[in-house]
Amino acid sequence: MENQRHRIKKWLVVLFLSAIDLQCRGDAFIIAPTPTGPEAETFVPFFLQQVRLTSMRYQQVYDASVFSNVPPECIYVTTLTFFQGFSQKGSTLLTITNMEINLSTTQRAADNLSTNFAENVGADETIVFGPARHDFNDVISDRFQILLDRPFRYIPATGNLLLDVRIFNGAGPVAMNLPRLEAFNSSTDESSRVWATNVMALVADGADTTGLDTVMQFSAVPSLLIYTTGTNNTPTDYIVIDWPSQPSVFRLQQSAKLGSSAIWQTVTNATAPRYFFPLESAGSSAFYRLVWEEGQPVQPATVPITPGTTQELLHVN
Repeated sequence: MENQRHRIKKWLVVLFLSAIDLQCRGDAFIIAPTPTGPEAETFVPFFLQQVRLTSMRYQQVYDASVFSNVPPECIYVTTLTFFQGFSQKGSTLLTITNMEINLSTTQRAADNLSTNFAENVGADETIVFGPARHDFNDVISDRFQILLDRPFRYIPATGNLLLDVRIFNGAGPVAMNLPRLEAFNSSTDESSRVWATNVMALVADGADTTGLDTVMQFSAVPSLLIYTTGTNNTPTDYIVIDWPSQPSVFRLQQSAKLGSSAIWQTVTNATAPRYFFPLESAGSSAFYRLVWEEGQPVQPATVPITPGTTQELLHVN
């Protein structure tokens, strides 16, 4: 019964996020793998200290079919969320002092990962988190969210999605509530994994059909909205530029020219979701874009509002 209540609670969270998503016409939240087959629990990769391990290389594949309902404009993975195990008692606060997460598009299918880690990695491999410290804290909810340092562009039609985790230093005390991560273990689901208990290993020493229960946030390419004078309660004779405030990583840049002669400069006093300036100070011409700067970490969104990534241009003249 406790297991069933836990699953219902989790689905209510996902449905709530989806309802917000539909209302805001913003991000898509996809749960993978599809909750079929026996529900399971696991300590790895993030709670490896609970089984007296200190380092790990972990790969998990998600079949592209899971993402068939992602809107075509939502092409960037921006957050990953995992769930506490159904038998866990109480809240968890654990720290991984140094870990890295990579994402890539792989041609390897679920239940067909190679034990040679390199053979699973796609050509578009991207470091999306770290190497850095991360605190796993579910005091407020039963979820562990990881906000990515940089987005990953994923097109399901080109292959499956590979999660590649490196725990360089996972040493720490054993938590009294023995926290676990929720997973599903089925040879017919859309996920499987391989791992090694040494982060430097080239070959996995373990493999099974288990997949961590994961919610992935997909974000769209952002749009800049520009208008002038007396609309939306703005002062008269002003140029106004609006853009999404979440994720918080985007910086507004401007240039007087395009092409090889462009000199892009960050508008230092511009803060999402709005920047405005007097029309008489605008000059004869300007181009604007949004940029997700290298290494700029995302901040939590209170509600999912349309975000995206890189170089959406608007011309002002």
